[in-house]
Amino acid sequence: MSRKSAGDKYDERRCGLLAAERRLSSGNSVGVFETLVAFPREYAQAMGHLAFHRLYKQLSTWPDTVCARAFLPEKDEYNWRKRQGKPVEALDTGKSIKDSDLLVFLMPSEIDWFPALQMMELSEITFRNNQREHKWPILLATGLSITANPIPLSGFFDAFIIGETEPTLGPVLDIIKSLGSRRRPKSEILAGLAMLPGLYVPTIHGVDPKYSIMRQWASSDSVGALTDTISAHTIMPDTYILEIARGCPFNCRFCMTGYLLLPYREQRAEDLEAKIKKIPGETTLVYAACTPDSHDELNELMDIAAAGNVNARISSHMKESPELAEELPKILDAETLVLVPETGSETLRQVIGKFRSNDFYFKLVKDTSSDKKAIQINMQLGIPFENAEDRAGNVDFVKTILGLTKLPVSVRIDQFIPKPWTAFQWSGMANLREVREHRTELIESLTQIGVKEITGFDPRESHIHALLICGNHDVGMALEKKLEGVGWNTAFDHAGLDMNTVFESKDQSKKLPWEFLNMGFGYTRLAREYQMAVAAAEERAEKKNKIKSELE
Repeated sequence: MSRKSAGDKYDERRCGLLAAERRLSSGNSVGVFETLVAFPREYAQAMGHLAFHRLYKQLSTWPDTVCARAFLPEKDEYNWRKRQGKPVEALDTGKSIKDSDLLVFLMPSEIDWFPALQMMELSEITFRNNQREHKWPILLATGLSITANPIPLSGFFDAFIIGETEPTLGPVLDIIKSLGSRRRPKSEILAGLAMLPGLYVPTIHGVDPKYSIMRQWASSDSVGALTDTISAHTIMPDTYILEIARGCPFNCRFCMTGYLLLPYREQRAEDLEAKIKKIPGETTLVYAACTPDSHDELNELMDIAAAGNVNARISSHMKESPELAEELPKILDAETLVLVPETGSETLRQVIGKFRSNDFYFKLVKDTSSDKKAIQINMQLGIPFENAEDRAGNVDFVKTILGLTKLPVSVRIDQFIPKPWTAFQWSGMANLREVREHRTELIESLTQIGVKEITGFDPRESHIHALLICGNHDVGMALEKKLEGVGWNTAFDHAGLDMNTVFESKDQSKKLPWEFLNMGFGYTRLAREYQMAVAAAEERAEKKNKIKSELE
């Protein structure tokens, strides 16, 4: 009996994923314009991401347009394709991702940038956009990380959507279809795209545009994306996701997502009811938003789902979690109560603009419903103005939680990264050596008080993430060098970049790489929020010194 080839095995895997999918509706089956949406993550994670479903729905239902999907191959398949010179294939057709008119990469996070280039490399797509002047497909990039700072990737993609896709993608498709059908050169098509609001076209605008490009956002009526496709092979098996709001009403000073999804928009229950009724009974539905608990009509939405025998739950069980706006893979089990205080220090929490007292979180634990089986606490280290007392406060906070509940408590620790378009974009990142020491100390202290499960971050990875999202066009050179298999230090050295720059505070009078973008709220607001944070830090320091002097 002959053994199956690797190619046959991976094609069977692709067909198996397709066969396991269940759809509420389907997109266009025929069209003159072939598009493909690529998510540089593996299928299981990508299909649990609401932004991907929203983008795919828009592309696959636009008139005369068909759309396929592509994902980062699993590790074994990726290595095989690299060895054999095989391109990344579309899940729906088995064709190379290169064989399309428009290739759209969704990149919600800077961690998606390098895998996107890996997919391009496997598929023999010329990297540099100035070397693809007459080559198709047109490469478009979108996602929160792109909206924040497209400059590091400006040498690779033909165009970038700045903001949300709903108001922008349709005109993009129409221009490409119209000019492409008349066989107009690619340069003319890109010039047409550059005229659209919210489109950054590097070969037209340059890496340092002379005028601002305005972020686009959808109206409230456009909020309410629903996943049409579910599967047992995702991180959220057989689960539908429905967007009930976009943006965050809290707008903490450190949260890039909160700023980039302004303004806060809710969709009314009566407008979502028809979509909820499409969902088969006895299935699971997740109501997704930055802060689903804040929706004015959440109870009504729960009632609508219950009437249809749909098991509805919300995407997070806390009052603030902006990262869940786009990162639905972070959703935990419905039986877990998640607390996101960021720090156990109330005064430091006020510095970063998260105005919640410790008692607020303690009350959530005391009021925990009987269906909760565990509690997770998310914290950050390396927050600007953090001191030893704040870090001790983290342990005290968790210790108090342990005393309030018999449920198992886990702690997740992340490192604070000052990101673009936040009040802390001018702040330096905490020193890696010190953060490693503080992480070790915190883990030891939490273990001593009885925390069984502690997830700690890798400071090295956090450093790379900061260098990417806060970088300029030279970061593109580092990414390209990294594809050769070298380490990040070698890659950044090749690009002539000092990896220590992210640890230094930025001069507010100097222009930042992403400053040519217009987010609709202006640098004045960010600068004001930053000064308020500095003032809050100074005030708490003065109070501490006063108390100390009185004791002496």
